[in-house]
Amino acid sequence: MPEVEKLPTGIKGLDELLKGGIPVNHSVFVAGPAGSGKTTYALEFLYRGAHEYDENGLYVSFEETKEQLIEDLPFDWRFEEYLETNKINITKYDPYQYEDIIDLIRSSVKENDAQRVVVDSLTALSLYVDNIKDVRKLILDMNETLRKLKCTTIYTGEIKTGNPREVSRYGVEEFIADGVILLKLSEEGSELSNKILVRKMRGTDHDKGEHPFKFEDSGLKIYAKEEAFSSSGSTGGSDDLF
Repeated sequence: MPEVEKLPTGIKGLDELLKGGIPVNHSVFVAGPAGSGKTTYALEFLYRGAHEYDENGLYVSFEETKEQLIEDLPFDWRFEEYLETNKINITKYDPYQYEDIIDLIRSSVKENDAQRVVVDSLTALSLYVDNIKDVRKLILDMNETLRKLKCTTIYTGEIKTGNPREVSRYGVEEFIADGVILLKLSEEGSELSNKILVRKMRGTDHDKGEHPFKFEDSGLKIYAKEEAFSSSGSTGGSDDLF
């Protein structure tokens, strides 16, 4: 079996779990409840690409503006520098105009030759689509477009509630993506702790355990050598999920 070319995320500890990174030109669905770190993960994926690997990035937002995203960053990053030079572009699209989203994304990718793309979030986009069938087609078409453009893509989305065995809300996100990463919040006493699990990564081996992670001054840090303790008070995912 030929060796798979991988794109390092640059996030502390994550590439260790991924055995080197995300396979190039693949897509990963990052799912979790509100406050679990999905947007932070996505922004750091682009930042590390520009800062450490000289790779251009595109952030497609359906909720927050560029100003809101940057204002909320708690890290010691030189993000504005990469925005000013168009190394990273952050674009907010009107989800009401979802029929034009794919064409807009295609033109934005070509504008700065983006190699890394983030779509945040599929959940927000789907709220404006008329029916589930159209949601599924839109996600499938978007993923195929980004694959043809040779992008390595991160999609974010909220974990579906009500059925702990289903990660995606519309029954397609986790299946069209080559990888699925779950971010969890668990109650430990009076505090919430963060955990990460690489649920799948098509075409390559990966760590299959659940690990704690924290937000440090320089970004996310995943403790790849530490196993997270399961908790009956977990939020947005429990042992029953698997």
